[in-house]
Amino acid sequence: MKLTCTLVFFLILSAGADGTTGFTFLQIPAGARAVAMGGAFTAVPGDPISLYWNPAASAKMSDRKLTTTYTSYMMDMQAGFAGWVNPRENDVIGVSLNYFYGGNFDRTTMEDPMGTGEQFSSNSMALAGTWAKNLTESLSVGITGRFIYSQIDSYNANGFSVDLGGMYCSSAIPGFTGALVVRNAGVQTKAFYSENDPMPTEVAAGISQSFMDGSFLVAVDATMPFEGDFDAAAGLEYKPVEMLAIRTGWSLSAMDTADNAGGGFVDAMGFGMGTRYNQFSLDYAWKPFADLGNTHRISLGMDI
Repeated sequence: MKLTCTLVFFLILSAGADGTTGFTFLQIPAGARAVAMGGAFTAVPGDPISLYWNPAASAKMSDRKLTTTYTSYMMDMQAGFAGWVNPRENDVIGVSLNYFYGGNFDRTTMEDPMGTGEQFSSNSMALAGTWAKNLTESLSVGITGRFIYSQIDSYNANGFSVDLGGMYCSSAIPGFTGALVVRNAGVQTKAFYSENDPMPTEVAAGISQSFMDGSFLVAVDATMPFEGDFDAAAGLEYKPVEMLAIRTGWSLSAMDTADNAGGGFVDAMGFGMGTRYNQFSLDYAWKPFADLGNTHRISLGMDI
């Protein structure tokens, strides 16, 4: 039963897709701040979670930062992301780890449909390295190389992927940023069975605009996967005081997910808040999944 629910969960995450890809866990959005803003984060600079969203955004960071994210799903499923960004004299480097734990499942066979008494598990991880550089005061580029490994019981698969990104911060319009990124372009080098699955490659474009000396942020993304349907997302962030940020967002894919799970408009949204004290930051996001329940994300950050 648990395995069936897990498969349904991933189908809902990919609701509306025309095709099937491997390493689906790579499409689980990282970062409580980004999720609370509906996933509209391709063109948001200055956050270490950009290691996941757009490597070019890492070039806009001036301090070494460490970020970690934990996501709790239903049925003991868990996901996480950890990243480290290190600005150098002429460029920026980073390292990140993305993982997904699918939980333990009861093993069944044709002879023992109620279970053999044994269990097996599902795990996936991706280890990545990032390089980014400011070509000019306005234009930055970045690249991420990633090794991916997935295991279900005694079966496993691996592959490699690359993210390529660019970001433009306009000097003519203060606070405006535009970005373009290709995510997860690569190949599965070892299949679970006899045939390799296509990678979850997608192209995303985004813009963001900050107002009120950075107290108010608006971000919009448009994403086109190679296998699947077009997605659009929009997010807002408001800081009523220096130590508090309030966030919300919405996406088209989340709307499709909500429809498939028997939900409504609110179930297509994300909500969250964040705070910062000295070199430490804490962010929280709540994402409803209608009849499937809710997900909670917590992100911790530190300037090092």
